[in-house]
Amino acid sequence: MKTKIIKSVVSDWPDLLVIFDKSLRSSIDLPDDDWKKLYERVITYNYPSLDTYIYKQGDKSVGYISYCTKEKIIKQLYVLPQYHNQGIGQKLIKYIIDTYSGPMSIGVRTDNDVALHIYTKFGFEKISEEKYDASGIYMPHYILRKNA
Repeated sequence: MKTKIIKSVVSDWPDLLVIFDKSLRSSIDLPDDDWKKLYERVITYNYPSLDTYIYKQGDKSVGYISYCTKEKIIKQLYVLPQYHNQGIGQKLIKYIIDTYSGPMSIGVRTDNDVALHIYTKFGFEKISEEKYDASGIYMPHYILRKNA
């Protein structure tokens, strides 16, 4: 099946929200109020203000990555659970690294060993640890940085 990475447009947002929801719900359990805060942040801030790229298999959106050019940080990387372990996340990370040169950062949950391993392979290193995400939700995560 043909695959491609394309830049998202507003009409892609419903698909992105499904990917976000299914991917994140497969790995963590949060109270309903926290899910609501996350959705509001994603819809009102992340999608409109970030460069987001979708990984497509045929016509199906199966993953995406969002990058903030101002802060030089990868804000989101989600892949539908049934497409995990197929290298899609790595292809999206490589795409961002190849598209946006220079130092960049990412926040990765402290319990996400797979993501930590992948980012380390790409040269990211732990520089700090935070307890709350940008929505104010308790979600311990490391800040990783790649210097070049």
